[in-house]
Order: sequence, then structure tokens, then C-alpha cells
Amino acid sequence: MDILIINPPVRLNDKPRHIPHGLAIISRLIKRHLNIVPTFLDINAYRYTEDEIKKILEAADFDIVLIGGIASTYGQIISLSNLIKRVNPDSKIIAGGYAVMCIPEVLLKNSEVDIVCTGEGEITVIELLKALEKDLNTNLSGIKGICYKTNNRKEKIVCNPPRTLIDNLDEQSTLPDYEAVPMNIYLSNPTVGFGKDVDFISSRGCPYRCTFCYQPWGHKPRFHSVDFIMDCIALLKKDYDIDFIAFQDDEFMANERRVYEFCKAKKAKFPDLLWSCTGRVNIVARNEDIIVVMKEAGCVSISYGFESGAQVMLNRMRKGITVEQIEDVISISRKHEMPVPASFIIGMPGETERTCKETLDFCLKNNLNLDSLMFATPYQGSEIFYFALKTGRIDKNRIHDFLLKLGDARDFIINLTDAFSDEELIQKRKEMMEVASENYKNFITSEEIYTKTKNLFGPLLEKYSLDEGDLQHRAKHGSMSTF
Repeated sequence: MDILIINPPVRLNDKPRHIPHGLAIISRLIKRHLNIVPTFLDINAYRYTEDEIKKILEAADFDIVLIGGIASTYGQIISLSNLIKRVNPDSKIIAGGYAVMCIPEVLLKNSEVDIVCTGEGEITVIELLKALEKDLNTNLSGIKGICYKTNNRKEKIVCNPPRTLIDNLDEQSTLPDYEAVPMNIYLSNPTVGFGKDVDFISSRGCPYRCTFCYQPWGHKPRFHSVDFIMDCIALLKKDYDIDFIAFQDDEFMANERRVYEFCKAKKAKFPDLLWSCTGRVNIVARNEDIIVVMKEAGCVSISYGFESGAQVMLNRMRKGITVEQIEDVISISRKHEMPVPASFIIGMPGETERTCKETLDFCLKNNLNLDSLMFATPYQGSEIFYFALKTGRIDKNRIHDFLLKLGDARDFIINLTDAFSDEELIQKRKEMMEVASENYKNFITSEEIYTKTKNLFGPLLEKYSLDEGDLQHRAKHGSMSTF
């Protein structure tokens, strides 16, 4: 059985930076459990044209095609599945990931995809492939965690019972198949801006319930052990000589004890490796020590979701944090010379001129830029997605058409407010970003940013011979411009 795995393109206005973690895990499991080496087509890395993709598909007769991606790749999955069926009508196409798992019927009715994995793929996909290896037209009714077309008819879709979440990530999942991924491309486009960095996901699930987020992995976080992470870092150091690891967990700091255990092990085994992670405001606000320990262990950046400077909006989003806690985190971070990269959201339900002013005033008071001010975007599965359906902002009969428009949250696609017109909301975001940026320039000079960045990234400067001009440019335009 010939298997093709496709990583669709994402954020075409940016370089490919993020390894297709989930697809790479599935690739390794296929090799392990089926003794098959799948072909890995990383369109996002190579940025192939449609003609180039067509030639690759024509060169081999794939029995199974696996495709998946983040929420904004829905349209790419549609177009790629249509192309696959034109080239090889007999291929079975299996889709998964955030883009499709919560709206399987919509995808199946509007594409050439045959089967959708509606949850974690480790067990489901392997069980499914073993069944299809015996007979591509086998009865799938006994396989949990999938929706599928029967007799290749879009009007007849069956959804089997869901599969329970994996209990033990170490044992039931695995390391990504880095050999299948064009690591040279991803390592040449660092997320942070210095050296060879690679992203990694060390946990699943989030205990919080923000209304703009879709959380298919549950609200009880599950974690890879520190030993598992150390083994992964050892592999990446040996095979790719990485300098930096960026943890992209939904909530890396959800288990504080594990953070301390990780820092201790990492300092002992990989003292020169730098790293970053996602952070949680309420944890850092009440536990300053954790920042000290993390920085001593090589952490140079913790990304936060501040989202708003208006408490009423934080409450509406169900962030579970206060404006005062955010200010505490800013103060603590600057005390320890850590950057404060944080995202904000404009245009959530209930947003008004007053709440926008409160957010801007908050940023001016605390000398924050608004480089990461995102439009409230109702990605599939989020609470605001269902709000948009309920209020008619998304036509319930045209969900597919809306999903085709989804992209980066920096791009406006829908207005969830009552207080602004589309044009007013777009203009308001622009004005807020400009005012905050000008204020931030007066707060800290590029030379000061350079000095702080140099202090954090010192070990890498000599290795890569970065001169002051190059470093200042990267500091000014990268995630380090948030001190």
C-alpha cells in the first residue's frame, strides 16, 4: 500500500517556520506499525505550485493520501483533495487536524475527502490504515473517531462514536518523524530570529475556556514527561545541531511542577540551549520565582495572551485574568530583563469605542506595542464561531463559504461587534497600532533593545558572527522588540 502525507501551505506571506508536528508523528507511527515508509509532501516548506504538485501526484499511484493542518488551511485541503481525485480517482483521502475535525460533515459534503479523523490521530489513523490495507472498500463502522462517505456519495455521511483521548502521551504518541520533514528549510527560518531553532509541542489540552479558542484536546492538560522532552532535545542536538527550541504548547506552564523539573533537567543536560514557551498571566503574577528559574535555565521569551486592557472584555472572553495581573507580569518581566511578547484582540462581541480606548490607554501606560493586535476571528469550533452562526453573521447554510475565507487573524474577514462598521473596525485597529508603536519607540531605543537582546542571546552571537547592525535589525523587527 502506497501512502502519501501532505502538509498544505499556510501563511504564504511568511516563510515556513513551523514543523508539521502532528503529520510527522503520524509518519513515524506508520513506519513503526505498518512497516511502510510513506511519501511526505511538504507543500508548505517547498511552496510548490499546483502544476508541480500535479506532476508529483502523477508520478506515483498512491492508495491513501493523508492531509491535515491548522484551522486556516481548510481551503487548501479542499483544493488539494479535488486535485488528488482528478489525478487519481481511486485514492482514498483522509483528512484531520484543527481545520476539519469539528466540522467533518461540512468538509465531506464540499470536497473529495473520503474520511475525516475527528480527534487525535495516533490510534485512529493506524487502525484505519490497517483496515484499508486489507480492502480499500472495507466496512469502517467499527472504527471510532471518524466520519466518512458511504459508497462515495456525499449525501450519505456516517459519523462513528468518538475515540477517547490518549492517556499517556509518552507511550501512545511518539517523537515527530524529523527525517521525513525538510528540516533544512525550517531550521533556516528561525521563529525567534537567531540560530537554528525548532518548535515542539510537549503537552495537549488547556484548563482554560477562552471564547475565541477551539480546544479539541480537552480541558485537562496531558503532558509528555521531562525525560521524553530531554530525549527529543538530545535527538535534535545530535542530528541537527539546534540552538533553540520553541515550545508551542497551548499552555506550557499549566503544570508548574513540570516546569521546575524541566528547568532542572535542561540546565544539567543542555546548559547552552536557549528556549521559549507560551505563558499564563495568572501563574507568573503570583509566582515570580518561576520566571527566575526559567531564565536561569535558558528561557529568553515567554509569549502571553493579554488580549485586552479592558477588564470587561477579558471577562467576556473568559480569560480568567485581571488587568492588574497583566501589569504585574509586565513589571516582573522587565525586572528580570525578559521581553513581553503578547497578543491582543480587537473586535470581540461587546467591543466598543470605550473598550478600545481602555486597551490603548493600557498599552500606553505600560509602554507596550501592539504589533500583535489580531482581529477577533471565529475559527471553527470556537465559542465565537457558534455565536456568529447564532447571530447570522455566518450563514448556517453557507458555512463552507465562510471557512474558505479563513486565514491569518491579522486579516479582517468578519465583524462580531455592534459598535463598529467593518471599515471603522479596520481603521480603529490601524490607529491603535500606530499610536502604541510611536509611544513604544519613545520608551526604548533600538540601541537599548540591542543591548538587552545581546544579553539574552550572547552564546549565539559568536557562533553565527552576528554584527551589531544585523543584531539591531533583527531585534527591532523580531519578537525581541517587546522589552
